[in-house]
Amino acid sequence: MYSLRKPSTDTVDRFVRQHSAGPFNSPTGLTEGTPPRRWFVDEIETIVGVGTEAFEAACAALRRWEHMDLNWFRVHRPNETPMERGAIVAYSTRVLRTWMTFACRIVSVIDEVDRTGTRRFGYVYGTIEPHAAQGEERVLVTLDARTGEVHASIRAVSRPARWFTWLGLPVARRAQRLFKPAALAALAGAVRRQTTGPTR
Repeated sequence: MYSLRKPSTDTVDRFVRQHSAGPFNSPTGLTEGTPPRRWFVDEIETIVGVGTEAFEAACAALRRWEHMDLNWFRVHRPNETPMERGAIVAYSTRVLRTWMTFACRIVSVIDEVDRTGTRRFGYVYGTIEPHAAQGEERVLVTLDARTGEVHASIRAVSRPARWFTWLGLPVARRAQRLFKPAALAALAGAVRRQTTGPTR
Protein backbone atom coordinates (compact mmCIF):
# COMPACT_ATOMS: atom_id res chain seq x y z
CA MET A 1 0.00 0.00 0.00
CA TYR A 2 1.38 3.40 -0.99
CA SER A 3 0.48 6.94 0.02
CA LEU A 4 1.93 10.44 -0.02
CA ARG A 5 0.67 10.86 3.55
CA LYS A 6 1.39 8.71 6.56
CA PRO A 7 -1.43 6.15 6.64
CA SER A 8 -3.89 6.32 9.50
CA THR A 9 -4.33 3.51 12.00
CA ASP A 10 -7.72 2.63 10.46
CA THR A 11 -6.19 2.46 6.98
CA VAL A 12 -3.48 0.07 8.13
CA ASP A 13 -6.07 -1.97 10.04
CA ARG A 14 -7.95 -2.50 6.77
CA PHE A 15 -4.71 -3.46 5.03
CA VAL A 16 -3.93 -6.03 7.71
CA ARG A 17 -7.43 -7.53 7.56
CA GLN A 18 -7.13 -7.83 3.80
CA HIS A 19 -3.69 -9.43 3.70
CA SER A 20 -3.09 -11.17 7.04
CA ALA A 21 -3.96 -14.57 5.57
CA GLY A 22 -1.65 -14.06 2.59
CA PRO A 23 1.08 -16.61 1.92
CA PHE A 24 4.80 -16.07 2.30
CA ASN A 25 6.13 -14.79 -1.01
CA SER A 26 9.53 -16.46 -0.58
CA PRO A 27 10.94 -19.64 1.00
CA THR A 28 11.35 -19.74 4.77
CA GLY A 29 14.72 -20.58 6.28
CA LEU A 30 16.63 -18.06 4.16
CA THR A 31 18.51 -16.66 7.16
CA GLU A 32 19.87 -20.10 8.05
CA GLY A 33 23.00 -21.34 6.34
CA THR A 34 24.04 -20.30 2.85
CA PRO A 35 21.41 -18.20 1.03
CA PRO A 36 20.44 -18.85 -2.60
CA ARG A 37 22.46 -17.25 -5.36
CA ARG A 38 21.46 -13.76 -6.53
CA TRP A 39 19.86 -12.81 -3.23
CA PHE A 40 21.11 -9.83 -1.23
CA VAL A 41 22.53 -10.59 2.20
CA ASP A 42 22.85 -7.85 4.82
CA GLU A 43 24.36 -8.43 8.25
CA ILE A 44 25.13 -6.04 11.07
CA GLU A 45 26.05 -6.52 14.72
CA THR A 46 26.82 -4.22 17.62
CA ILE A 47 27.20 -4.28 21.41
CA VAL A 48 24.21 -2.73 23.19
CA GLY A 49 25.20 -3.35 26.80
CA VAL A 50 26.86 -5.58 29.35
CA GLY A 51 25.33 -8.02 31.81
CA THR A 52 22.03 -9.72 32.53
CA GLU A 53 20.16 -6.47 33.17
CA ALA A 54 21.10 -5.14 29.74
CA PHE A 55 20.16 -8.43 28.10
CA GLU A 56 16.74 -8.46 29.76
CA ALA A 57 16.24 -4.82 28.76
CA ALA A 58 17.11 -5.64 25.15
CA CYS A 59 14.67 -8.57 25.13
CA ALA A 60 11.91 -6.35 26.55
CA ALA A 61 12.63 -3.67 23.94
CA LEU A 62 12.40 -6.23 21.15
CA ARG A 63 9.04 -7.45 22.44
CA ARG A 64 7.80 -3.85 22.36
CA TRP A 65 9.23 -3.36 18.84
CA GLU A 66 11.22 -0.36 20.04
CA HIS A 67 13.99 -1.13 17.56
CA MET A 68 11.50 -0.21 14.83
CA ASP A 69 10.32 3.03 16.43
CA LEU A 70 11.96 5.43 13.98
CA ASN A 71 10.83 8.72 12.45
CA TRP A 72 10.46 7.09 9.06
CA PHE A 73 9.63 3.52 10.06
CA ARG A 74 6.90 2.43 12.47
CA VAL A 75 5.34 -0.89 13.41
CA HIS A 76 1.54 -0.82 13.35
CA ARG A 77 0.00 -1.24 16.81
CA PRO A 78 3.25 -2.36 18.48
CA ASN A 79 1.59 -2.90 21.87
CA GLU A 80 -0.88 -5.29 20.25
CA THR A 81 1.59 -7.23 18.09
CA PRO A 82 2.81 -10.27 20.03
CA MET A 83 6.23 -11.71 19.36
CA GLU A 84 5.02 -15.22 18.61
CA ARG A 85 5.12 -17.60 15.70
CA GLY A 86 2.48 -16.78 13.10
CA ALA A 87 1.89 -13.20 14.25
CA ILE A 88 1.51 -10.55 11.56
CA VAL A 89 3.86 -7.57 11.83
CA ALA A 90 2.60 -4.65 9.74
CA TYR A 91 4.67 -1.52 9.32
CA SER A 92 4.83 1.71 7.39
CA THR A 93 8.03 3.24 6.07
CA ARG A 94 8.73 6.47 4.21
CA VAL A 95 10.99 6.39 1.15
CA LEU A 96 11.42 9.41 -1.10
CA ARG A 97 8.41 11.17 0.44
CA THR A 98 6.17 8.15 -0.18
CA TRP A 99 4.75 6.07 2.67
CA MET A 100 4.69 2.33 2.00
CA THR A 101 2.86 -0.19 4.15
CA PHE A 102 3.75 -3.88 4.14
CA ALA A 103 3.34 -6.92 6.35
CA CYS A 104 5.48 -9.84 7.42
CA ARG A 105 4.72 -12.99 9.38
CA ILE A 106 6.85 -14.28 12.25
CA VAL A 107 8.41 -17.60 11.22
CA SER A 108 9.99 -18.43 14.57
CA VAL A 109 10.91 -17.00 17.94
CA ILE A 110 14.36 -17.73 19.36
CA ASP A 111 14.67 -18.13 23.14
CA GLU A 112 17.54 -20.41 24.08
CA VAL A 113 20.57 -21.06 26.26
CA ASP A 114 23.48 -23.08 24.88
CA ARG A 115 25.88 -25.38 26.73
CA THR A 116 28.21 -22.49 27.57
CA GLY A 117 25.42 -20.50 29.21
CA THR A 118 25.17 -18.00 26.35
CA ARG A 119 21.58 -16.75 26.02
CA ARG A 120 19.82 -15.74 22.82
CA PHE A 121 16.47 -14.10 22.17
CA GLY A 122 14.92 -12.80 18.98
CA TYR A 123 12.75 -13.64 16.03
CA VAL A 124 12.70 -14.39 12.33
CA TYR A 125 10.01 -12.99 10.07
CA GLY A 126 9.31 -13.37 6.38
CA THR A 127 7.59 -11.23 3.78
CA ILE A 128 4.03 -12.03 2.72
CA GLU A 129 1.99 -10.95 -0.29
CA PRO A 130 1.79 -8.22 -1.54
CA HIS A 131 5.19 -7.12 -0.21
CA ALA A 132 7.45 -5.31 -2.69
CA ALA A 133 10.36 -7.48 -1.57
CA GLN A 134 10.90 -11.17 -0.98
CA GLY A 135 12.92 -12.37 1.95
CA GLU A 136 13.46 -13.06 5.58
CA GLU A 137 15.03 -11.17 8.45
CA ARG A 138 16.41 -12.35 11.80
CA VAL A 139 16.80 -9.98 14.73
CA LEU A 140 18.72 -11.40 17.66
CA VAL A 141 20.15 -10.32 21.01
CA THR A 142 22.82 -12.47 22.63
CA LEU A 143 24.29 -12.46 26.15
CA ASP A 144 27.80 -13.86 25.83
CA ALA A 145 28.45 -16.07 28.85
CA ARG A 146 32.21 -15.54 28.64
CA THR A 147 32.43 -11.76 28.27
CA GLY A 148 29.05 -10.63 29.59
CA GLU A 149 28.58 -8.48 26.49
CA VAL A 150 25.13 -8.12 24.98
CA HIS A 151 25.26 -8.22 21.21
CA ALA A 152 22.41 -7.24 18.89
CA SER A 153 22.42 -8.41 15.30
CA ILE A 154 20.31 -8.32 12.17
CA ARG A 155 20.68 -10.72 9.25
CA ALA A 156 18.49 -10.23 6.21
CA VAL A 157 18.26 -12.13 2.94
CA SER A 158 16.14 -10.47 0.28
CA ARG A 159 15.50 -9.54 -3.32
CA PRO A 160 12.88 -7.42 -5.12
CA ALA A 161 9.47 -9.00 -5.68
CA ARG A 162 7.96 -6.43 -8.05
CA TRP A 163 9.09 -4.90 -11.31
CA PHE A 164 9.09 -1.40 -9.81
CA THR A 165 11.30 -2.60 -6.94
CA TRP A 166 13.81 -3.91 -9.48
CA LEU A 167 13.55 -0.60 -11.32
CA GLY A 168 14.18 1.34 -8.11
CA LEU A 169 16.71 -1.11 -6.76
CA PRO A 170 19.35 1.50 -5.75
CA VAL A 171 16.75 3.35 -3.68
CA ALA A 172 15.41 0.15 -2.13
CA ARG A 173 18.88 -1.07 -1.22
CA ARG A 174 19.78 2.28 0.31
CA ALA A 175 16.64 2.14 2.48
CA GLN A 176 17.54 -1.38 3.59
CA ARG A 177 21.07 -0.37 4.47
CA LEU A 178 19.86 2.67 6.43
CA PHE A 179 17.28 0.71 8.41
CA LYS A 180 19.56 -1.85 10.05
CA PRO A 181 22.02 0.47 11.86
CA ALA A 182 19.12 2.77 12.77
CA ALA A 183 17.21 -0.16 14.27
CA LEU A 184 20.19 -1.32 16.34
CA ALA A 185 20.83 2.27 17.49
CA ALA A 186 17.19 2.51 18.61
CA LEU A 187 17.56 -0.77 20.47
CA ALA A 188 20.75 0.41 22.17
CA GLY A 189 18.98 3.60 23.20
CA ALA A 190 16.10 1.61 24.68
CA VAL A 191 18.56 -0.50 26.67
CA ARG A 192 20.30 2.61 28.03
CA ARG A 193 17.00 4.16 29.09
CA GLN A 194 15.93 1.01 30.91
CA THR A 195 19.23 0.40 32.66
CA THR A 196 20.39 3.92 33.52
CA GLY A 197 17.15 5.92 33.50
CA PRO A 198 16.37 9.05 31.47
CA THR A 199 19.11 11.56 30.79
CA ARG A 200 18.63 14.91 32.50
